Amino acid sequence: MKFRLDYDSRRNLILINIREFWTVETVRDFATAAGAKAQEVRAIRDDYDVLIDSRDFPVQANDVADLLPSIAEAGLTLTSGRAASVVGSHLNKLQAERTQTHPRMRIFMTFEEAEAWLAEPREP
Repeated sequence: MKFRLDYDSRRNLILINIREFWTVETVRDFATAAGAKAQEVRAIRDDYDVLIDSRDFPVQANDVADLLPSIAEAGLTLTSGRAASVVGSHLNKLQAERTQTHPRMRIFMTFEEAEAWLAEPREP
């Protein structure tokens, strides 16, 4: 499976695991699944965070990488929370930072850093 989405109600967090090389078709399938999960969670709470495990998600082809920010943008319009992505290499971090520019999304090399940022107090 190239992606998995789960909701942790205790932490009010959508956990996303993405892996392997994707095609444009995979991106479309992911967008549909992510949108459905976001709507499902939004019905419970509208301030959820998102934590993405992309350590097994290699640097993607430009056509795939260029589509991913629109999914993040759409998802973040449904929550007042933040999104953190944990990548597996500095090259992945560079690609993610180039494509993901939403102010409530950050890219990290470790889960500890990502979780610490998600736990920081929010501006009112």
